[in-house]
Amino acid sequence: MAKYKKPLRRSLLAGIVVFILLLCVVLSVVQTAHYRAMYFEQYEHYIKNVLSFVSGAIDVDDLRVCMETGVESEKFHELHAMLDHLRDTVNLHFIYVIVPLNTEPMDNIKNVIAGVSREEYETIPDQLVYLNMLTGDSYSPATAKKYLDAYNSGRLTFFEERSQWGDDYTGLLPLYDSQGSKVAALCVDIDIREIHEALMKNVLGMVGMILLLGAGFAAAFTLWASRNLTAPIEQLEDSVAKFAANCDDQKNPEALVIDVPPIETDNEVASLAHAVAKMSEAMRGYVQNIVYTESELARMIVLANKDALTSVRNKNAYDAYAIELESKMRGGDLRFAMLMADLNHLKRINDTYGHESGDIYIQRCCKLICEIFDHSPVFRIGGDEFVVVLQGQDYENRDALIRKARDTFRAASLDKSLQPWERCSVSIGVSEYQPDTDSRLEAILARADKNMYTEKERIKADDAVKS
Repeated sequence: MAKYKKPLRRSLLAGIVVFILLLCVVLSVVQTAHYRAMYFEQYEHYIKNVLSFVSGAIDVDDLRVCMETGVESEKFHELHAMLDHLRDTVNLHFIYVIVPLNTEPMDNIKNVIAGVSREEYETIPDQLVYLNMLTGDSYSPATAKKYLDAYNSGRLTFFEERSQWGDDYTGLLPLYDSQGSKVAALCVDIDIREIHEALMKNVLGMVGMILLLGAGFAAAFTLWASRNLTAPIEQLEDSVAKFAANCDDQKNPEALVIDVPPIETDNEVASLAHAVAKMSEAMRGYVQNIVYTESELARMIVLANKDALTSVRNKNAYDAYAIELESKMRGGDLRFAMLMADLNHLKRINDTYGHESGDIYIQRCCKLICEIFDHSPVFRIGGDEFVVVLQGQDYENRDALIRKARDTFRAASLDKSLQPWERCSVSIGVSEYQPDTDSRLEAILARADKNMYTEKERIKADDAVKS
């Protein structure tokens, strides 16, 4: 019997061992990266929704006065109560407002307000933060730099931080007053220790499973290698290669099927061929589940940003749109105008004819707004308030469209053939974006709101004269 420096059995076994180890490393890296990205994308969406909700309830001008005077206002206490409630009812590690100061070892961050859970009120009442409290050495210079860089960016920023309070994923949103000046930063922390533990558990489980299966396969393969090997493996390899080529950019889960050739070796190769066929079936099912989950997630996102009564975009959608539009304001040449529309007489209709008639009134007014400004996004941001962002064609024709809107609603309000809840009446205010002076969307919307109230007062005066 000839002796070889590299016997095939030993070479095959060595190759299998090396392959299994490489497979463990590659799949561990790929799976960790995939699940990490998926988890953090979900957390960012969740944090963004919380920040949008809370920032919409903050009177930044009032908060600035509190910080300057050191005196807590009524709105400050209301905000504190809301943050405390969120700590007890929402899955948050911390929610707080701070001012990043510097990256020195001491007093690098100033506290403004922080949500406190009921348990913390009971267990650590002497460790709670108060207005304008400096943090001492609680934040390391490296952590303070993350907060300061995020704050100086002027936009919503996410980063990881490890501190004495745990391993968190933080979303930081700068708060601007009515003059467009940064006042403080609203932050939300979510504990991500569970993510790291889940990733480690998945990786260890996968590596263990691969090693276990690989060891059994290597033993069977080396015992069987001296007999019928090449042809069945080549046939199976050809089928798998065709399947892999078919998988590239494959969108149809039903096409993810391996055409396994008939292998009649009555050994592990035949079993492997059968297992590959089962694997393709399992993979097809897995992909089908992913496709279904993605479609359901997309549907949920649409519903979360859609007003249930009018089917236009809601306040959540407006907040997200506003963040995106403000980023474009800082970096591009934009031309647009903000239109504020407030429904007249809604309270009287609700009180006199009932809320069902009031809903009809809201729907009819919204329908007219959408028909007139059919090239612009329409948002319902309150019970009787709508915002339209005039862009493109609608912006170019804004004067004619605004006249049309006023004429349309005036005619509808005077049409005696309609029921009272069908006589749509809306007060309109418009303000154009001025690139030289406008840095925040709130400033533009505030001017539109002011113009709208001027028109509302005029309509009230006309109604009083007619009555």
